[in-house]
Amino acid sequence: MTDSSPEPLTVLLVVAERSDRRLLREFLADADRFEPRVADPDAPFDAAFDVCLLDVAATRDHGDALAGRRRRAETYRPTLLFVPERYGAPERALSEPGTAEELVDETIAAPVRRAELARRLRSLGRARRYSTELAASRNRFRGLVEQLPDALFVCEGGVVTYANPTARSLLECADGAVDGTPLARLHVPADRDRVADLLDRAAAQGRAGPTEVGLAPAAVEAPERADAPADDSGGSARTDDGAAAAGDPATADRSTDADGVDAGERERERTQEPAVIPVELTAVGVGDDEVQVVGRDLRGRREREERLALYRRAMDEATVGITIADHSEDDEPLVYVNEEFRRLTGRTEEELLGENPRVLQTDATDPETVARLRAAIDAGEEASAVLLNSRPNGRSWYNELDISPIRDEHGDVSHYLGFQRDVTERVSRNQRLTVLDRVLRHNIRNRLNVVLGYADRIEGAIDAPGESAATDDPDAAELVAEVDRIREAATDVLDLSDSARRFREEVVDGDEADPVDAVAVAVEAASKVADAHPDAEIRFVSPDAPLRVAGAPPLMLVIEELVTNAVDHVADPTVTVSLSGDDGVVLRVADDGPGISADDRAALGHGSETPTEHGQGIGLWLVRWTVDAAGGTVDYDEGADGGAVVVARFPAAAEPEADGEPSEGESPTDDSRDGTPSGG
Repeated sequence: MTDSSPEPLTVLLVVAERSDRRLLREFLADADRFEPRVADPDAPFDAAFDVCLLDVAATRDHGDALAGRRRRAETYRPTLLFVPERYGAPERALSEPGTAEELVDETIAAPVRRAELARRLRSLGRARRYSTELAASRNRFRGLVEQLPDALFVCEGGVVTYANPTARSLLECADGAVDGTPLARLHVPADRDRVADLLDRAAAQGRAGPTEVGLAPAAVEAPERADAPADDSGGSARTDDGAAAAGDPATADRSTDADGVDAGERERERTQEPAVIPVELTAVGVGDDEVQVVGRDLRGRREREERLALYRRAMDEATVGITIADHSEDDEPLVYVNEEFRRLTGRTEEELLGENPRVLQTDATDPETVARLRAAIDAGEEASAVLLNSRPNGRSWYNELDISPIRDEHGDVSHYLGFQRDVTERVSRNQRLTVLDRVLRHNIRNRLNVVLGYADRIEGAIDAPGESAATDDPDAAELVAEVDRIREAATDVLDLSDSARRFREEVVDGDEADPVDAVAVAVEAASKVADAHPDAEIRFVSPDAPLRVAGAPPLMLVIEELVTNAVDHVADPTVTVSLSGDDGVVLRVADDGPGISADDRAALGHGSETPTEHGQGIGLWLVRWTVDAAGGTVDYDEGADGGAVVVARFPAAAEPEADGEPSEGESPTDDSRDGTPSGG
């Protein structure tokens, strides 16, 4: 700040002589850019000021207060001593007893010329303002240093003269604790020569580093422990490593040391590996033998590097093929392939990197599937598909591919991550199952219809006019019974075929998921079985409150299969179908028959067959698969009075919001909520 500054110069008047004080005050008030301020006699230096104008008496009366104010001030506080005419030369005034000459920066003697006084005050004011600007700059720099995320050490001759808060935090020490300590001493012994060399090169060349070394927080306390005297209370002296001197009887049987620390804990501290912080040091020479050293904590970077290395190992050793393609390049080349992907494709890393994954496809690869994947990639979306690929040896394989976009910090897709699995065996198995399913649904059904037709003809021939009645001929009666068994067996196979067809069409391939009244579905299913088996007694117990499930087919198929299974194995059976709302929609089908064999109920238990553990049909398997597909569970239990109890739990569906649905408490089949769908 210069004289052109519009801010006035505040002059504190500490003048004992009233007439001198009045004249000086009037002059400063009339002068340009001066602001006189008369000091309070009781606390003269509490007021803010730029320059202090005082007389000889003030130096005697308030010298201590002025000295204290100057010591506390962060910036220069100049003083101008006004010497009245009675003292003659200023030197005589300064020699007066009690006058604090060291508190005076300049002197001016009476008679005072106004221009000279103004010039002297402005000169001191400039010095004051330069000091203020320098202090502000220093404070700004110090603030930056104090907030610096990296450690900063200022060294002279290799010895620390300042450590910023980050450095003290790394060393876990208080302010000033490392001042006067050689910087090399704060590092592990193996790195101390490297630190000293770094400082020497920075002092000679202006800059050195970066160099990675190990910072040792424990080194801060080591000198204190080494120099610590013996405990006055009889405790043992401590060696450099903090252990008690051997053979000291004063502490041999004590459980704690002089600091109250448990002996076992102290031993663990002594033997524990000291902490080492990896840091990267860069040193800059800034003056004669002064070097500033910046230390960057590498723990975060090391942890990131270790995590990245872990992720890389996990990807390299994964049991699925993993690829990364660069979406920013025109042809989206592969930039990473793991070992499993190389094994799947039969290609080396060199053969794959830089290539688009389409090189794996064949002329027989489905173009519609490829187009769907391409559209998903262009839209930056996830996608899944099964593609026909080929290996260099000409063998084809089916690749189950899942791709996901990887986005950069701006949210743009930069890469695509792919997971690949060889599902050739699964695709082949599904193809075989599809063929078998078609054979079952068409060929076998057609042939069974032929069998049933011939059975009808045989039965008709036996009962033809002119022939003896079947009841009069034992052989004919036996033949009729065998025809009935043929018809029953063929009908059972047709029913199984129909059930399998329904499972595929309504459960596997079906998409009906709208909430429906579970009670209405259950009544309809039980009624269908009752109509087909008039000799059976089928009871239905309705719940206390309305229940809804997602889609009718699963519940319908399960009830029909379970009730049919019950009535087919017992003469004059009684079957009870009930619904409840405990934890979803709970279906219970109980009968009074002999129960379900252990082999058959395996389908309801763990759901697998072995060569020595298998049932006689697929009805219960269809039940299990249907319940699983609906997201439910199925269990088997023995009834209290015998018979079988099968419990299937389905997830409950929310009430629909569309108009026209039955209101709560209503059902399209209210008349069938309790009782029996058929009288039996």
